[in-house]
Amino acid sequence: MGSAAAVRGILAAAILLASPAWSDSPEPRIVSLAPHLTELAYAAGIDQQLVGAVEWSDYPEAARRLPRIGDAFRFDLEAIVRLGTSDALAWQDGTPQAAIDALQELGITVHPIQTRSLAGIADALEQIGALGGQAALGAEAAHTFRARLETFIAAAGRSPEEVPIRVLYQVAERPLFTLGGRHVINEVLGLCGAVNVFGDIDAAALTIDFEAALAQAPLAIVAGSPDADPTSLAAWRSHGSTPASRCDHLLAVDPELLVRPTPRIVEGAERLCAWLDETVRRDPRPECRPKAAKLP
Repeated sequence: MGSAAAVRGILAAAILLASPAWSDSPEPRIVSLAPHLTELAYAAGIDQQLVGAVEWSDYPEAARRLPRIGDAFRFDLEAIVRLGTSDALAWQDGTPQAAIDALQELGITVHPIQTRSLAGIADALEQIGALGGQAALGAEAAHTFRARLETFIAAAGRSPEEVPIRVLYQVAERPLFTLGGRHVINEVLGLCGAVNVFGDIDAAALTIDFEAALAQAPLAIVAGSPDADPTSLAAWRSHGSTPASRCDHLLAVDPELLVRPTPRIVEGAERLCAWLDETVRRDPRPECRPKAAKLP
């Protein structure tokens, strides 16, 4: 038996032999395997059933006090067992399958949560609320989110005649990391009359080289940075080879509001759309406004 399998065997035996107070409780004891799932759990009203979370689970403030069980890709199985975990919320597009298998071997029920779309966020709130025995709260949170999203879409009043703004979203600068077609950012950009320059890549996220980014000729570059730190765009400011750089269409944003698939994404979309409309679409310089692609 390999060392990893041996460890899981020992932990599984510990679960079977232990008889802590929680074992008689009908309520699930849930851990979250991704920061956005932690936030969704609180929004769905199951914070009382949440017993642990991964690093960077920082919203709401109470989430910072949850016991840590690793990060979004490496989990501390011993810590998860010590918490008496019965269920785990997994990120369907990101939690490693090996980690899911290890948790299931320990008798923990793993629930994959899909949040690739804005509609999926509402569905996830309902799913998580029901899992934690708070179906009514989850449904209420989902209804509130859907209503706010519909209000935002109606107010935006986008026209199908609009020429899309080509946007590069920078997750990290070194290496250059961006988002692909399997991320909710594509739908958010669509609400703003924009398009992800790497939206045709079948991946949630990917590493790219600088030349690949230049070849896409983005008209706007948006960088996710804690506290919206503009220094995250320094390399682009000093490099005039993209329309975005030449036109100074560079924006640093709080990534929690824009790419974390939770109800707060509507706030992020409102801010992004306002910037794209005011700074890019209405740029007084004709060469700095979106142009329709030339026909071959």
